[in-house]
Amino acid sequence: KFKKNLTDAISTLKGVFLTRDLVSEPANELYPKKFVDVCAVLKKVGVQIEVLDEKKIKSLGMNALYGVAQGSVKPPRVMIMKWNGNKGKSKNPLAFIGKGVTFDTGGISIKPSSGMEDMKWDMGGAGVVAGLLYTLALRKAKVDVIGAVGLVENMPDGNAQMPGDIVKSMSGQTIEVLNTDAEGRLVLADVLWYINKKFKPCFMIDLATLTGAIIVALGERYAGLFSNDDKLSKNIINASKKTRELVWRMP
Repeated sequence: KFKKNLTDAISTLKGVFLTRDLVSEPANELYPKKFVDVCAVLKKVGVQIEVLDEKKIKSLGMNALYGVAQGSVKPPRVMIMKWNGNKGKSKNPLAFIGKGVTFDTGGISIKPSSGMEDMKWDMGGAGVVAGLLYTLALRKAKVDVIGAVGLVENMPDGNAQMPGDIVKSMSGQTIEVLNTDAEGRLVLADVLWYINKKFKPCFMIDLATLTGAIIVALGERYAGLFSNDDKLSKNIINASKKTRELVWRMP
């Protein structure tokens, strides 16, 4: 039992350090394509990886995600990671989706310069999803899991999305972009729709550095939890207490 516990702990640490390494890199070293390249390490432990390039993203109608990326010279990517620890027997896998804005200037609705260097961290959700899949594979967890990340840069180029633009998301719904710094929800909208439609998961959890306002509400100790499922929320809250990575459910 000690040997198994030690192996599990080492596997968890390796996942944590993959996430930390991704989050720590500056934006000139970590951009959408490079994020995918770094995650090639997951293939070595049995994770299947599928990458949607710019052309595929456009053809699928992921216009909400693509709108965020169009101001950057670095094209977007959507990366889907599959761990079939239950031999693919699960009809409805678990799904984890991560926001992967490798740098967020705010776009045309540009952020204040003070603290903008921290926006290399705006892919933290995607980093966590990659680290999670790595840990599950190393631990040979008997579960079928889909991890998906939407990877973009949000830049104020001459071709950038503008406030007032209207985009049609993959779901067919139109979105008026009032503020280009509300980019995370645009990225996640298309990825969540794609994963739900293609894999029909039993639940989806998305992880995102979505808004600094949550820190105003909760401070530094708790992460905000938004959910439409009471049972899932209770499980996440219980897990957060065990791991001391605390969450607080918002209305």
